[in-house]
Amino acid sequence: MAHALIFTGQQMAAQFKQFSPSDIEELKEIHCASSCLKATCSQLVVQGIEMCRLACGGHGYSQSCGIARLYARSASVEIVEGENHVLWLQCARYLVKCVGMVKAGQSSLPAGVQYLQAWLTCDESISVLNNSHLIKDVSTLLKAFQCRAARLVSSAFHELSSQFSQGLSQPEAWNSSHAWLIRAAKAHGEYLIVRGFADILNKPMASSLKEVLHKEVLLYALWRIEQCSGDFLETITLTPSTLQDIHSLVSELLTDLRPEAVRIVDAFSHHDATLRSTLGSYDGDVYRRLFEWAKNSPLNKQQVTDGYYKHLRGLLKAKL
Repeated sequence: MAHALIFTGQQMAAQFKQFSPSDIEELKEIHCASSCLKATCSQLVVQGIEMCRLACGGHGYSQSCGIARLYARSASVEIVEGENHVLWLQCARYLVKCVGMVKAGQSSLPAGVQYLQAWLTCDESISVLNNSHLIKDVSTLLKAFQCRAARLVSSAFHELSSQFSQGLSQPEAWNSSHAWLIRAAKAHGEYLIVRGFADILNKPMASSLKEVLHKEVLLYALWRIEQCSGDFLETITLTPSTLQDIHSLVSELLTDLRPEAVRIVDAFSHHDATLRSTLGSYDGDVYRRLFEWAKNSPLNKQQVTDGYYKHLRGLLKAKL
């Protein structure tokens, strides 16, 4: 997941540098994408940290682990620089406007949302993941994310239209449709992340590195399909039998990538002094570090703490 977010961020930064300030339509699309990615990525980061904490068992809740400190520092990212739900709604506002423009006959949309036009004009409601071979094809997986996002954006547009037809004002209709709009924006964000991650495979690199990254892209995309399988089944981009194949392929990819896990993590070059973690140290000597950390705790400076003499000994020696 970390690589997916990093490469997507790099693609977003490159797009921002290249756009012309005079191109208002592209500026709107960049604002939509950046708002959506900030919200979606920050949510994934916080959820990922919590998954790591749980994977460490009881140690994950210890201060020595470092994850609690990392979580406390990262959780606020979902609020600062724009609360996530507000940003998703900003993104959704642009997306439903794009649907309206297509229905009004506009011939083209910015590159980042052109998939909406394809869905609305060509009836893209087809099963793109209908066999076990296609789930190993990155371009087909990307198509599935496009179809899912397009369906949810289209559904949000129709929900808004339905609210208007019932006589609700624009603010009332918008507030009543928040759940639909946020789902649509989240799906758009997922598509942008998969697109940004998959795009790295088109860059020149060593074949051994490309093989590992290709497996990472597949694993990330399939994991997200697993997590949101209901959306993909409703979009008819996925069949129940193919979903079973995805579960098997995810397990296979995890097995293939496990020998590379240490090298993948080391590639980030996080120093022990930065991590300050007994579990995440470079030498892997976890239990010695845990023991040393425990010895330095004020509670372990003496064999019997003062609390025993002040509070417990009298109760234990008392004659009842």
